[in-house]
Amino acid sequence: MWRRAFNRLWRARSRQLTLNWLVPEPFPGAGGDVGLFRLIRYLAEFGHDCRVYVVPYNLMNDYSTEEIRAYVGKHFGPTTACYEKWCGSVAEADGTVATFWPTLENVLTLPNGGRRFYLVQDFEPSFYPTEPHHAERAENTYRAGFHCITLGRWLAKLLRERYGATADYFDFAVDPEIYWPRPGLRGATRRVCFYARPATPRRGYEMGIEALRLVKAQLPDAEVVFYGTADLQPKPAFPFVDVGLVRPEELATLFSSCEAGVVLSLSNPSFVPLEMMACRCAVVEIASERMEGIATHGKDAWLVEPNPAAIADGLMRLLTDDTLRSGLVENAYARARKLDWRHSARQIEAVLLRAIPNR
Repeated sequence: MWRRAFNRLWRARSRQLTLNWLVPEPFPGAGGDVGLFRLIRYLAEFGHDCRVYVVPYNLMNDYSTEEIRAYVGKHFGPTTACYEKWCGSVAEADGTVATFWPTLENVLTLPNGGRRFYLVQDFEPSFYPTEPHHAERAENTYRAGFHCITLGRWLAKLLRERYGATADYFDFAVDPEIYWPRPGLRGATRRVCFYARPATPRRGYEMGIEALRLVKAQLPDAEVVFYGTADLQPKPAFPFVDVGLVRPEELATLFSSCEAGVVLSLSNPSFVPLEMMACRCAVVEIASERMEGIATHGKDAWLVEPNPAAIADGLMRLLTDDTLRSGLVENAYARARKLDWRHSARQIEAVLLRAIPNR
């Protein structure tokens, strides 16, 4: 019996798929873009023919296919996947994957492209708190009948229960070649970093700065470092350091220099908590079912209620209780080391191989 099962798995894994991907024009350093291109790169390395159609919205309207390929190579690394500019059509394929709600609307108009999939990294209707029309259009994409492949368990459960979608998930991951603990960077001054994205409501910026104000009132000597945007507005009313947008290697150095980091996820979590954990930086995050499979309160992270007082209390515990923080940090580091992007790509591959008929 085990031999038959092994043979079935081997035959499935050995199938080579031709896949079209529609992706929105990418931005260097954007977590969703970095993760998406990494997954596509792995799937291409696994032997699948990946053709990536980049849909221009602003920056790339006048780009040629050659310029897009050069841009992707420069900012997201080499790959055997083929990138080209979206011009309204795709080649024949076993499957076509939308990766953002407007790209799903593009796929809906295609007469070809094989089985249709939707790779969902966040609950995109939450991106538009002041634009109900866009929020409604984003929400409708979950009802389009595509097979959804979501980042993390929470999104898959949400899409199944609220929209009746077929949904599988792949695990969050971290790149250990970038995110690892740099030694000797912590001194006598306690340091906290905050993923500050004022223009992104789901990152809870104002709640975060109020929590950090409470921490500074109790620990005036603690150093608070903001990162994540080139335009930090409104600015906090207490002393802080703003490093703006930084490269991943610089980010790993920042995490390695901090006792604790704050990430506030009011929608699907960011990759940032795991990247902090991989650098032995203790994490304060919002407690919710969204964190299932990512972090566990009191074991490898400190998960709190979504209000400034609770966030500040969590930070104070981690900054003043070395034993508590040390235990969390070691457990978190062990957890992060087990989460591998190649494994996540294999999970996506398994979904595609199951869902696409074997010709």
